[in-house]
Amino acid sequence: MKWSGTSVNIRSILSETNPKAFGKKSEMAVMPGVMMHAIYGRYPMMRPCVGANYLRGSPRSLLLVGESHYLPQSSTQHQTAEGWYRSDVSTLSPDERGWINIAEIINGSRANGFRNKAHSIFRKSFLEINQNGPNYPDYCSVGDIVVFYNYYLRPARKGVSLQYERRDEQVAEEVFRLVFDEYRPGAVVFLSKLAFNSWRVSSAHPISVPVVATPHPGCAHWNRVSASYGGKRGRDILGEFIRSVWHPAQE
Repeated sequence: MKWSGTSVNIRSILSETNPKAFGKKSEMAVMPGVMMHAIYGRYPMMRPCVGANYLRGSPRSLLLVGESHYLPQSSTQHQTAEGWYRSDVSTLSPDERGWINIAEIINGSRANGFRNKAHSIFRKSFLEINQNGPNYPDYCSVGDIVVFYNYYLRPARKGVSLQYERRDEQVAEEVFRLVFDEYRPGAVVFLSKLAFNSWRVSSAHPISVPVVATPHPGCAHWNRVSASYGGKRGRDILGEFIRSVWHPAQE
């Protein structure tokens, strides 16, 4: 599969490799013939992670959109958009591949109760979704009913936001449209204002479902009131949104 290094309209069929879904031992709900972007042919472990009980087309089906993966400080392949999009997984070390394997990251962290602070995006967002929506005995079960992926398809340096280029935005917007069309969520949650603002500016294709943007759950504004967020905490924004999705008659 060739990568042009610019905006790509080629789609590749996902087959063969099926990373595990959130939790338990069920496989990702990716069926033969699912159409996806060429970037997932180059880095298949970055494909969306789909909950075992996710229902396409349900009003309560949530697409959670993070910001980006990270790679260790010693990594070099992701330093420029050109270098990343012209390369593939074959030139990453086993350790680097683990850093961008979203299914393994989530499953491993879930098995440990999401105690790893680096994975607070899952713990904190799942807690708010559960408290204001399904109310499972174990909040980790939220992972079974959502789809999660990272908006930017080029990893950032560990601990910092991606210094994105125009090519990153083009790829990200194309992939978002494909992911949205494939999984047909009833609502979209951007767990990154950076990702949301990029999508809002670059997307020429409005979507017909509710969308919300929160600060990253790992940042201070998740638990701190901010004028930038209407005098609310990030968790409040997500909680109110989930209540409107789960209990629309009460809002």
